[in-house]
Amino acid sequence: MELKTFLTELVASLSLLNFVASIDLRTEAFTLKGRVLLKERGFLEIYFNEQTQTMAVAWIEEERRIWGIDWDNLRDWHRHPFGNPEHHQAIAALTISEIIKELEHVWKQNS
Repeated sequence: MELKTFLTELVASLSLLNFVASIDLRTEAFTLKGRVLLKERGFLEIYFNEQTQTMAVAWIEEERRIWGIDWDNLRDWHRHPFGNPEHHQAIAALTISEIIKELEHVWKQNS
């Protein structure tokens, strides 16, 4: 996926969530790093590298990941489930839009 496509899908997906307070994204060459402030429940940390296709989305609360979905060339696609974020649960490939939809589902179950 190209960085531009990732960024477009990410912003479109986040704009649909009523629990997003603010979005701060920075791109540099072929990477995106960002922080999305969530209402009353921490923030999302987001990373994407166009060259390696590495992707990480982590919900952080009190300086600890409480949920996330990642892809890297060591562990492939995996989820860090809410309630057990140290665990690596293998999953099928997801788009950033699908990851944000899953975040919405987890948010609704745990807020």
